[in-house]
Amino acid sequence: MEIDQAIQSAMAFAAKSLGPERTANIRLEEVESSVVDGKAVWLITLSGGMDVPSPVVRQLLGAQAEREYKVFTVTKDTGEVLSMKIRLLATPGS
Repeated sequence: MEIDQAIQSAMAFAAKSLGPERTANIRLEEVESSVVDGKAVWLITLSGGMDVPSPVVRQLLGAQAEREYKVFTVTKDTGEVLSMKIRLLATPGS
């Protein structure tokens, strides 16, 4: 599976799993080739609008701006999304 197809699989999975409000402003952040459990995969990081009203709560969660970041593991051979994980960004001094 080519990168662009894997990205579309990850975005479709995100839309179905997270719903339209959290994926309305979805964007691609990173793509990495890797191997997980002996399978060739794409690690695709997407970000979307965060549904947390308070800046204090966002700060406690380690969120920056008003976006949440997720990493999707997509198999290269079938395009199946194997996992979706929260990705916290590093903050200065940590």
